Amino acid sequence: MAKTYTAYATGIAFASNKSLLGIFNAHATRKVKLYRAWVLNNQTAAVTGVLTSMLLRKISALSAGTAVTPVAHDTGNTSVDLTSVTCVTGGTFTNTGDNAFRQILWSGDEPAVSAATSDELQCIVPLMCIWDSTGDSNIEPFVCNTSEGIHILQPGANAVGILDVAFEFTVS
Repeated sequence: MAKTYTAYATGIAFASNKSLLGIFNAHATRKVKLYRAWVLNNQTAAVTGVLTSMLLRKISALSAGTAVTPVAHDTGNTSVDLTSVTCVTGGTFTNTGDNAFRQILWSGDEPAVSAATSDELQCIVPLMCIWDSTGDSNIEPFVCNTSEGIHILQPGANAVGILDVAFEFTVS
C-alpha cells in the first residue's frame, strides 16, 4: 500500500485569484497522486456573504504562500520530502492551459445551527468531498508528475468567508 498523507489547511480567507490549497511535485522520479479533496465552510463570524466559485485545476508552478505540513496516515511512514513536494495556501501559481476539473459554487455566509441551507451543508464532510477517485477502480487519481501540481483556486473577486481545504494523496 502506498504511503498516504493529508494536507489540511484551516481558516483560509477568500481573496481574488487565490490558490486556496495547492500541491506541487518537483521530485525527479516520484509521483504525487491526489485521491480526495474537500472544502468545508469554516466561517464562524456573522457575515453578509455573496456567492463565489472555486476551481480544481492543474498547475505547472507553485511557490511562496503559507506552508501546510502533510500528516502521514501511518506514523511509521516517513515524512513527505518538503523540498520536492510543496503544499501551500495562498501560493504563487501558474495554471496549465487545461480546463478545470471541477467548478464549485460557494456561499460565503456563516452556517447556522438550525438552518438547512447551503451554508450548513458545506460543513458536512461527505457532502463536501469535491474529488474522490477511490470508489471506482477505473478512475485514476489526479497524477502530478515532475513539475506538475494541482490546486483549488478561487478565481472570483469575493473576499467574504473562510474555509478549510484538505487533500488526501500518496507519494510513490
